[in-house]
Amino acid sequence: MPAITSDPMREALSRYTRFLAREGLISGSEGNLSARQGERILITPSGGLKAELSPEEICEVDLSGRILSGRPTSELLMHLEIYRRHPEVHAVVHTHPPYTLALSLAGHDFREHLLYEGEILLGEVARVPPKPPGTKELAEAVACALGKARVAVLERHGAVSVGRDLSEAVNLTLVLEKVSRVTYLARLLKRL
Repeated sequence: MPAITSDPMREALSRYTRFLAREGLISGSEGNLSARQGERILITPSGGLKAELSPEEICEVDLSGRILSGRPTSELLMHLEIYRRHPEVHAVVHTHPPYTLALSLAGHDFREHLLYEGEILLGEVARVPPKPPGTKELAEAVACALGKARVAVLERHGAVSVGRDLSEAVNLTLVLEKVSRVTYLARLLKRL
């Protein structure tokens, strides 16, 4: 049997997780990523510094939620519900992006695109009302919100982006935070 570290998807999940931590979209043990391969889901673990995540720490579950290895993130229900409702999705990225969260807390309407990048690359940005992290209520609300959108802002919590692969989902996350940062700065400068 090949070593776990030779699995390209485990390598990609750990690499993208460390990258998002370096970019400031994940801090400490927060945030989680997953990728679907057929009937199995590879997902980041609960706890631990995401900036130091190794491929060996990636957990595995099946679509029913049965844990095959490791101790998955407390947001496992959300990832599973998204995959169940949206079979075209093969990657889920959940981050806590500071500028996006700041705008959300300030009541920003994410449907209002100030930059072409937001309109073209993000399209509709869904908004999910506050729900406690790790709950079935949050999982269902996010999966439902992603019916028409590929990006959702979770009030008082973070953001979720989905894609056909990890690269697409990570790219949407990065674009959301860049657009949010520019929007935040433009609003700040307008007040001066």
